[in-house]
Amino acid sequence: MSLLPSKIKIMKKITPQEIIKLVKELPDVDHHIFEENGERYITQEWLCGAFAGRAFCGNTIEDAAQEMIDYLYRHIGHNSMVGRDVTESGFPDLEKVKKYCLSESEMNVESRIDYTK
Repeated sequence: MSLLPSKIKIMKKITPQEIIKLVKELPDVDHHIFEENGERYITQEWLCGAFAGRAFCGNTIEDAAQEMIDYLYRHIGHNSMVGRDVTESGFPDLEKVKKYCLSESEMNVESRIDYTK
């Protein structure tokens, strides 16, 4: 008999290097990974937008990314704007997250096109 309830899935823990690579493949990377006053930052605005976005700080970009990863895991299934985006994106499956982010990015561009001209 298993000690784990049957509905619980064991999630692969992603690494800072994996999420940094993902963010660098998305639009506007300079807005999401940056250095200020000698500290490294990474945001999750690439996933949740500016309104629900947050910056994570560390001595290295990997330290900041680990803080963000822990935050994202805590929001899987959470009843909030961040929780909705994290859950709907398929996190921690980074391939699904990338597709989600790119499709959201394309929708945002299309919504700004003036088709009346």
